Order: sequence, then structure tokens, then C-alpha cells
Amino acid sequence: MKPLPRPWLLAATLACASLTGTASALQGAAVGTALIPGHAADTFDTLNSPAGFAGGLAWGPDGTAYTLDGARVLYRWNAQTGQPLSRRVLTPPASLPDAKANFGPRLRLDSFRPQGAVRGPYIRVSGYRRGQPYTTAFTLTADGRSVIGSLGYGGAQAGGRDRTWTRLAQVESVTTDGRARLVLYDSSDAQERRPTFRLTLPAGRVLDMEPSPDGTRVAALRSVERRDYDPNAVLYLDVVTREGRVTSRRVTGVGIGRNDEPQVRWVNAEQLLTATPVHTPGSSAEGHRVSLWGLTGQRARWELGAGNLRDAVPSPDGQVFLTVRDGSVPEVRRVSDGVFLRSLGAAVTASAPLSRSRALLALDTGNGQGELGIATLGGRWQRVGGQGLAGVAALAVSRDERQIATVRRGQVAVLDHSGRTLHTLTLPPTADRVEVRFADARTLVARFEEGSEGWRLLSWDTGTGQLRRDALDAWPVDRLLLRAETRRLSSGVSQSRLGATDQRGQQVWQDAWRAGMRVTFLPSPDGRAVVRGLPRPVRGVAYRSDLALQRLDPRTGQTGPELTLRVGDLRDVYRGLRLLDYAADRRFVLLGEGTGDGCGGAFYGLRLADLETRREVKLPAGLTSGLTRFLGCGQPVPVPTAAFTPEGKELLVRDGNALSWWTRP
Repeated sequence: MKPLPRPWLLAATLACASLTGTASALQGAAVGTALIPGHAADTFDTLNSPAGFAGGLAWGPDGTAYTLDGARVLYRWNAQTGQPLSRRVLTPPASLPDAKANFGPRLRLDSFRPQGAVRGPYIRVSGYRRGQPYTTAFTLTADGRSVIGSLGYGGAQAGGRDRTWTRLAQVESVTTDGRARLVLYDSSDAQERRPTFRLTLPAGRVLDMEPSPDGTRVAALRSVERRDYDPNAVLYLDVVTREGRVTSRRVTGVGIGRNDEPQVRWVNAEQLLTATPVHTPGSSAEGHRVSLWGLTGQRARWELGAGNLRDAVPSPDGQVFLTVRDGSVPEVRRVSDGVFLRSLGAAVTASAPLSRSRALLALDTGNGQGELGIATLGGRWQRVGGQGLAGVAALAVSRDERQIATVRRGQVAVLDHSGRTLHTLTLPPTADRVEVRFADARTLVARFEEGSEGWRLLSWDTGTGQLRRDALDAWPVDRLLLRAETRRLSSGVSQSRLGATDQRGQQVWQDAWRAGMRVTFLPSPDGRAVVRGLPRPVRGVAYRSDLALQRLDPRTGQTGPELTLRVGDLRDVYRGLRLLDYAADRRFVLLGEGTGDGCGGAFYGLRLADLETRREVKLPAGLTSGLTRFLGCGQPVPVPTAAFTPEGKELLVRDGNALSWWTRP
């Protein structure tokens, strides 16, 4: 192996912490950690989010780049090399309303550019105080303290980005025929600034605007609508001089509104960058089309319309700009032609534990590219195969670590240990939340959701790449096929059961029907045991169930004694437990606890069950409260994932781009 390049691994340290607890507590501690520089996947969010984009991009006056994601992770980068210079997790100043709330204020990053000169980044804050929206901003001092601007209640001002400290142009009024009257100021200080001149635009709604660096012009994005929420509204880029001369160019796209967060920024006194949404038929916009404009000509000099980009923030020298791809990876691109130069870090999109405290990772590395590689505790990195496409959503590794399975956009690929593709397998177009596991040395199983039909199962022979039609909607286990069935009674009650057939289709054993929409089960790595989860209604509490775990012999269907795990907070009807992994010793079961209602949700950490002693194993705080995350609806934070290592003696936890290994009893 070669040392891990600094752009990919910032820190890999051995931490010999000692965590004490009860006799049943996990006596081990964090064995070690590894951090992949960059933002966790999807933490910049997309326009499809009810709250829009999260985080932001900015430049420092010295040409360093700043990136902030929705999980409040702030990076400072050397934009010429892509090297990280610093990383920190921001917390809103304690004096702000609901600063410590689970779903607290949203933070956005922007550049402080009075009179066109970049003077540093600042963080915009939007939140609620007693039900009323407020906006403010703060900057960070060299020692990390926050300096807050004046608190403005009543929400953002209309027209343009809410630049609480830097607004040098505002919509002063709108005439009776729908034309916006702009006022420009000579200072960004609200107490000292004086209006310098006023301009009037053609009729339409101003969505964003920015004065030129030399103060002689104003650029504005203006939407011309025939009615509110007009899907055919036309967008124009206006450049207005001090004398009131207006040059208007039509911008590609229709139906663009302020919620689509269109942006215009001056590169220098003669060039502008726009970032406007890309609408597709039947769906709302997820990203921006980035375009470069001059002061003359009706067309953009170039356009970037693919890749789900977000923002276009030019550097102080006007040579490059920042953007974000797929809500995950910041990119540095050249202004003159839009060409990709480098990414700022990478996003880990999937992981799988390997033996000897190693992990197989899938990375998105920018410009639509990705790679697979192995990270170790010792700070080493070994790429597996060559550069590939981004967007790997799930990984699995065979027990002998000679085969790899990847899931990416409707396909499952089987690779050998060197990364060479052996087979490409097709999933149904409606498959969602796909998981893959190797049932044995020659069988790969994909489990996924398909519409309202619940979980589906498909299996392939990894030697031939052929679909196992004898195992449709079944999990191959020790020459048998586990099959789950569901039905809905005329009363509306759902029932499910689990059974096993041999390879000729003959029934070997079958459960009785039980209440529940689906069967929850997970085979051990060697297929000699199955853990099954059964809901147990909480007496006296409607719509709440604990989870009973059973160890089952797949050859006979016989089960051992149950272990029931209690679910926390009986007031939360959505809270529950989910099977994550089953250890190689067929004794320990790893679970995650969480809640969600389709908009917001939470992850409350890990639980560990011992099926031998029928007791829950107490875990250290780093695996329980330390992993608690509140997410959704403007809070795009990564949800931790966890699995046993192949030896079964350690746990691998991935929290976004951070990996940690923990010992197990």
C-alpha cells in the first residue's frame, strides 16, 4: 500500500480511550479513527428540499476557499491545490434564539464584498423567535469567537440574496406598472450608508441583484410573469448603468421563482456569472445551470447545464469560481471556459468493513467521477481499480474478500478484488433503498423497496452473472430459500410470515401468520442462523411496539428464547428499531434506533443485543448519544451507519466522512 494522499485522508489516528461501565458494558473503546477530507454526501441539499440549499461557498481575501454544509461543517481550503487548511463544526452563537434546539437556526455562508472587494466570509443565520422569523449574521475572529450583526426580525428583505451585512442594492419600491426601483448605497453599514443613485428596471419581479465592483452598473435577474407561480415565466439578465441604460438578455429556463435561488455575481467589471435552476418535465429543479456573460451579446459565452450544480462564486482575482456538485462535492472551475480544475475533498457515499481494521469506501471525487479504495487505521489508502463514475449508493464484500458488489443508479456491479468489473446486473426501475449482501461465495442478494409492495429480493450467481429465478423474492441460506409472505385481511389488518423451501420448491417449514406489514430478518454471514425481529405491542400505549429478537435455525424453523428490546420515548409513535447487522459468531445483533415522519427525523444511536445471554449490552456514549442526529427539512445531516467487522470482534461506524472502529466484548 502507498500512503494515503492528503486530499483523501486528513487524519488517521489511534485513540486509546478507556470507557468504563457496568459488567455488561462494552469494555472496549474507540480503537481508532480515520477522516476523509470533504463534506458528507448530500449535506449541501438540493432545491428539491423544502428549505432549499444548505450551507454555502465563499472566498477569503487571500484567495483561500471556504465551504459550509448543512451539518455545519466549515472547511477552509487552498484552492490552488485542493488541500484542506482547517476544519471545524460551527455552532450558532448562544445568544441567538433556539441556538441549541434540535432543529435550530439554518446557517448559510456568503462573501463579504463591500464595494466589490472581498473582505472575508460570513455566516448568515435564519431562524424563529416566538414564531416570528429573524435573520442576522456573524463572522468568526481568529480565536474562533463569533461576532454577531444586528438582529433583524420579520424575515429577509425582498429582492436578491439576504445579505444582512453587505446589501449595497435594494428594491426601494415597485411602480404601478410593475417596474422595480432600485437604490444603491455607498456603504454596507446600515447606520452610515447613504444612497448614491437610483435606477428603474423594466417590468418584472427582481429575483437577485448585485452592483458591479466599480460601482458603475447593477446586474439583476428579473422574472416576467403573467400570473403568480407562472410555469412559463421568462427570466432576463439586466445590466443597468448609472445613467439608466438597460441591457437585457434572456436566460435559459422558464418558471423560475425566488425559491429556486437564482443568483448573479460579478466576476469583474466586464463579466458576470449566473446560476439559475434547471427544470425538467414533471419534476422540480435540483440544481443550477451556470453561465458566463459579458456586457455585450445576447448569448452566454458558455453554459454548464448538467451535473446538478449549485452556485457559482467567483474568486477575488476573477480567474476561477466555486460550485457544488450533487449536493456533496465542492469544485473549482475556470471562469474563462467553465472547465473543471479540481475538487475540494471527496464525499464518502458507501462503506463496508474489511478484516484487520480496514474499510472499503466509495468516494465521489468531483466532476461526476468516483473511486473505490481501502482505508486503514495506519493512515494508508489503496485505490481499488481505476477512476469510475460517481454515485455508488451501497457496497458489499464477500466473506473471502475476493468479490465486491456496488449499487449505482439502477444497477448492481460485481467486481473482483482488483476492481475489475465481472458482471453488471440490472435492477427494476422502481427499486429504492437498495441493500446488497453476499449470501455465500457464489450468491449475491439485493434487497430493495418497490413502491407500496414492500421489500423485494433478487439473487444472482456471481460466477455467471445470471439471475437466480428459483430464488425470486427469497434469500438463499444453506441450500434453502427463505421466503417472506404478506397479506391484508378484509378487516384491513396486515399479516406476514416466514418460511423455507428447498431448491425444488418443496416447503420445508413455515411460520404461522403474525400481525405486521413485513417480516424483519437477517441471516448470519455463514447462513447457519437467522435473527428475526417481531413487533411486540406495548400494553396500554396505542401504535407503539417494542422489538422481540429470535434466533432461528433456517433448516428447521426452530427458534430460541426471545430477547425483547424496549424502544425509547413512548410518546413518539414513529420511533423504532432496525436490524443493522448480525455478527459472525451468530451471537450478537447490531441495531439502530430512530424516528421519522417523512419530513423530519432523528437517529438516536446504536443498540447491541446478546442472543446467548438474552441481555442488551450497554454501549458507551460514543455509540449512543454521541451518534444522535436530527435531520430532514432543512437539516441535511448524515445518518451514521454501522456494521460488524468480518472477524466479529469490532464495530465499524461511519458518520459521513468520519470512520471509527470500536472493540466488542
